[in-house]
Amino acid sequence: MRESLYFRSLPRHLPWVIGLAVVMAVIGPFGSYDYMTLGTRLVYFVLIGASFWLLIMLTAALLNGLETLDRWPMAARMALAGLVASVPGTAMIFVVHGWLVRPIPLRFAPHVFVEAAFLSVVISVVVGLLIDWRLHAMADSERARVAAVPPAPMPDQPAPDFFRRIPPALGRDLLALEMEDHYLRIHTALGSDLILLRLRDALGELGPERGLQVHRSWWVAKGALASVERNGGRTVLALRNGLQVPVSKSFRDQVKEAGWLD
Repeated sequence: MRESLYFRSLPRHLPWVIGLAVVMAVIGPFGSYDYMTLGTRLVYFVLIGASFWLLIMLTAALLNGLETLDRWPMAARMALAGLVASVPGTAMIFVVHGWLVRPIPLRFAPHVFVEAAFLSVVISVVVGLLIDWRLHAMADSERARVAAVPPAPMPDQPAPDFFRRIPPALGRDLLALEMEDHYLRIHTALGSDLILLRLRDALGELGPERGLQVHRSWWVAKGALASVERNGGRTVLALRNGLQVPVSKSFRDQVKEAGWLD
C-alpha cells in the first residue's frame, strides 16, 4: 500500500525530530525553562516530539487512503494531518507533563490544544513540502535517465518505453500497477518492485490498449484477471497471481463496459 511510504520514511525523519526536540529542550519554550531542569526538558520534548511525529505520519497515511483527498496538494493534506494529530497529541502533552512535572488543570486544555495545533500544522506543512520537493526532483531525474536510454531495436512491434523500467528479474508478464505517492509498484507474475514514476506517466507510456485503470491507485493489464469478487458494495478483481485489486465507483462503469465484470 502506498500509505506504507510514510512509515518507511520514519528512520530518515527521526534524527531531525530528535534534533528539534534537543533544541527546544535547551531554549525551554512555553515557560518550561523556569520550572524544568535541562534533563527533564530533554526527556519531555523528545517524548512529545517523537509522539507528535508518529501521530502526524499515522494520520497522514490514513488520510492519504481517502479518495476524496486524492487531489488535495501535499501542503493541504499535511496541514489537515497536523490538525487532526494535535487532538491525541494534546492528550499526550497532559500525560507526559503530569508524569514528569505536575498535572495540568483541564481548564487549560483549549489553550494547550491551540498551541499544539499551531506547531503541529506548521511543522507538518514544512516537512510535507520538503518531501514533495524531494520526490518531484527524484522523479524528474528518473524520467531524464530513462529518456536518455535508447530503446531496444524491435522492428516488428516496438515495446512501449515503460517496459524498459521493469527490473529484469520480474520478467515481462505485467499484471498490474499500484500507485504509492510518486512511486509505482510493478506487479508481474514473478513478483513486484517499486520504481520512481507517477501512475499517469506510466499509463501514457503503456497506452490504452494494454489494460484499464480500475482505481485511482490501480491499473490492471488485459489478461491478468482471474475472477471477480463482490463483498457487499465492493468489487474486487482477483488477478492470476492472487493479488486483490479494488474497483472504485468512479472507474466501475468503464470496467463494466470492457466486460471485466461479466
